[in-house]
Amino acid sequence: MPRASRPLLATLLTAAGPSLLLLAACAGGASADRAKAAKAAEAKLAAGPSCVSTDTTPVGLAVLDYITKAVPLPKRFLSAAGTDSAVPDDGFKVLQDKGPTYFYSSDTVAQRKIREKLEEVGPYPSMLVVFRDKTDADNGNTVTVRLGGHYVGGDDHGNVSPTRSFDVRCDTTGWKVTASKTEGGA
Repeated sequence: MPRASRPLLATLLTAAGPSLLLLAACAGGASADRAKAAKAAEAKLAAGPSCVSTDTTPVGLAVLDYITKAVPLPKRFLSAAGTDSAVPDDGFKVLQDKGPTYFYSSDTVAQRKIREKLEEVGPYPSMLVVFRDKTDADNGNTVTVRLGGHYVGGDDHGNVSPTRSFDVRCDTTGWKVTASKTEGGA
C-alpha cells in the first residue's frame, strides 16, 4: 500500500472503529444463527421425512398407480362430485395433472351433459375414478387405499375398471406404493 494512503486508511478506521466493531458483532450473531439453522436442517434431513397418517399423499400415489396401469389407458378423468366416493384432494390433483378432469354428478341430466361434452371433445377413454376407502395400520406408517372406476362415454362406456387396493408405506425416503392387488382375483 502506498505511504500516502496509509494516513487516510488510519483515519477511516479510527473514525469508524466503534461502528465496525458493532457491525462485526452483528455479523457474528447472524452467522451463528445461520449455522444453527443449517445444523437443524441437516438433522431433519438425516432423520428422514415425517409421514403422518392425516397426510393424503398416499391417496395421490395410489391414484397415480391406478390410472397409469388401467386398460385402456384413460386420457380424461371424472370424479364423483359431493359424495364419499369423490377422490380426495391429492388424488384429484393427480387426475388434473394427467389430463382434463371433470366433476361427475349423481344427477342423470348432468351426467348426460358431461357425456355429450366428452363426445364433442373427442373419442378418448374417460374414467370415473371412485374412492372406496383408506385405512391406516402400523401406527400410521402404512396406509391402504382402495380405488375403483368405470369408463364413461365412447366405445368403452360402462366398462368397469376393477377395484384395486394399494399399500402405501412411509420409510426414510417418504411415502411409496409397496404393494397393490386387484380385488376379486382378476
